[in-house]
Amino acid sequence: MKVYAVIDTNVIISSMLTHNTASPTKIVMAYVRDGVIVPMINDDILEEYADVLTRTKFSFAHEAVSEMLKLFNVRGNVSLPECLTWDFIDPNDVIFYETYHTRDDAYLVTGNMRHFPSEPRIVTPDDMISIIQVSGRMLSEASCEYISDSKQAQLQRAWEAVERMRASALANGLADMSMEEIDEEIRQYREEKMLKRRQSV
Repeated sequence: MKVYAVIDTNVIISSMLTHNTASPTKIVMAYVRDGVIVPMINDDILEEYADVLTRTKFSFAHEAVSEMLKLFNVRGNVSLPECLTWDFIDPNDVIFYETYHTRDDAYLVTGNMRHFPSEPRIVTPDDMISIIQVSGRMLSEASCEYISDSKQAQLQRAWEAVERMRASALANGLADMSMEEIDEEIRQYREEKMLKRRQSV
């Protein structure tokens, strides 16, 4: 059985910036690559991924960002969010929470637990790894899954893009940014997005 999960933006950024191959965020992304975790996506979530990955702060190449997004498009499960009423520290987190609630067996993986309600299936990357390992879904098992040659090639290019992003981060002195620094950059992006929306009305 596959594990369905919404991947918070901060987990993706952290996985690309760290030089630690044993980092929980990097392992979670490896699970996505190998089909153990099926990422739950929709237009709003993909838009945030794309916009944050292209921020000047991270200096990721356009081609590398494109390949990273392909990873989510190839492996992702489109999930239309439910409309739920919750008070969030950051209202922009609601889309991730609503998407996670489209499946009773889904998880939400985040590096910032305090941004979400306390629920058993809202977990840290460390927790997600433990859940997968306990349920016997080890990374090596995913290789048995059949996917077409063209999709396999897409996945390979996407994973190579992740490694290029990491190399770029190292070169730009951004490796191993703290989750707080990553969240601050995401917060700035969201504020800019809200301001643009207001100005366009």
